[in-house]
Amino acid sequence: MKNNMNLDAIRETQEKIKKGEFPEKKPFLVEGEWLLEGEDGQFRGTLEFPAGTLTLVTDQPPPSGGQGRAPNPVQYCVFAMISCYATTFVTIATQKGVEIKKLKIRGASEANMKAIFEVEEGPIIERVWVELEIESDAPREVLEEIRQLANEKCPAAFTVSHAIPFESKIL
Repeated sequence: MKNNMNLDAIRETQEKIKKGEFPEKKPFLVEGEWLLEGEDGQFRGTLEFPAGTLTLVTDQPPPSGGQGRAPNPVQYCVFAMISCYATTFVTIATQKGVEIKKLKIRGASEANMKAIFEVEEGPIIERVWVELEIESDAPREVLEEIRQLANEKCPAAFTVSHAIPFESKIL
């Protein structure tokens, strides 16, 4: 273990993918349901992972029609983005033998409230960003190289920076 990452497991997975012993594509399926009045929040979903499950609830703030009893959905999106980016950054650093002594990350999705509330036309999200605070003995150039690779390899960063096909349907 280095940087709280199991590098042997990563290498083993890479080899299994190369040999066709591990799925090349993996859907990350999540299901949820809209909550009725009297329940805590507006939406609930349960995430399954190898060691268990976690139920998450969202609620809009009062100006957006909720009661503010739980984080709003965009906060979860930003949390997912920064945690995915941090994981990608640390994974790349670990593979390069770089020790990370401390990593803090902030991020935001800047929403155009006029567009969301149909006051005027425009993009709903105007900017997405992350900022990293890193303590490491590695030179700044090496950390910058890792940051650039994380920009290219992070699934969340890729999703927000590329036109990924979106589909919806009623069953």
